[in-house]
Amino acid sequence: MSEKIFPISEAAEYLGVFPLTLRNWEKKGLIRSFRTPGGHRRFKKSELNRIIGNDGVEEELKNTIRKLEGINFKNGRKEKLTKLIMDLKNI
Repeated sequence: MSEKIFPISEAAEYLGVFPLTLRNWEKKGLIRSFRTPGGHRRFKKSELNRIIGNDGVEEELKNTIRKLEGINFKNGRKEKLTKLIMDLKNI
């Protein structure tokens, strides 16, 4: 599966900033883009997620919660696990 690529207008909307802000960030080296043969900026979704701090940690946490939910404990430990899962879901 290939990574989603955004033109500057969609990348700006995804981040909630103006396209000019992205251009300035790129000039300062804060964000990376690449150019099409026609010279248009394109941004990878992973790069945009890096900027907003969404680098896959949330999805990893969801996967961990699913794994925890599948564990069967004895001696009252299930209640502790259930509380832990609820706490994690509220993060």
